[in-house]
Amino acid sequence: MTPNGFPKSRLALALAVLVPLAVIGDALWVRLAPGAPPWQALDDSWNGLVGGPADGVRWQLAQLLNRLGGDPGLALLAIAVVTLLIVRRWRSAVFALAAVAASVIAVDLAKRIGERPRPLDVMVDTGSWAFPSGHSARMAVFVVIVAVVWIPARHLRTWWPVAVFLTVLMMGARTWQHAHWLTDTIGGAAIGWAVAALVWFACTPMLDRERELREAVDAPPVAEPAAGEDGLG
Repeated sequence: MTPNGFPKSRLALALAVLVPLAVIGDALWVRLAPGAPPWQALDDSWNGLVGGPADGVRWQLAQLLNRLGGDPGLALLAIAVVTLLIVRRWRSAVFALAAVAASVIAVDLAKRIGERPRPLDVMVDTGSWAFPSGHSARMAVFVVIVAVVWIPARHLRTWWPVAVFLTVLMMGARTWQHAHWLTDTIGGAAIGWAVAALVWFACTPMLDRERELREAVDAPPVAEPAAGEDGLG
């Protein structure tokens, strides 16, 4: 298995650069908006539609995703990185760690700029500010890392819809527990995907080198010409 190359589309790179800037700009808008952000009515409406008693299948699923977005999720990432190192894919491991670190820094910066309070009826323990959602960002980063490091190129078109589903599932879980406003999760998913893609682009030479080395190892050996078949007999 080899890492996948960054998309050749210029639009992909442009979005990877512009989306984090847009999210940080929105955070500044949240900070400076008098009273409440201009999209607060949408968030209030969505907050009134979702959520419910703290039991049942939907609540348990939301709790599972809540935990996966925290320390247990980081532990799974650490296991994945160690696995990559064991199979001598240290370049892919560096990419994965860099993508997670960059997203954490970007999300923390946006939170500190925005300082948006969470919904008053939050149903789980939370920390830090609301915008953007760190859980949504981490899920977005995770699905991009999987796409780059583990999914064969021929299966990427199948993986991306799954990646979108998992990201939306996390977004829904965070709003279901009223841990975030809807736009918090949108901003988190956007900055997570974009930052991971930007790190992917930055690591392209390193990942291309890993792909070349692994393809050379996996290539079938060239058969030696038999005696009398070298054109000299």
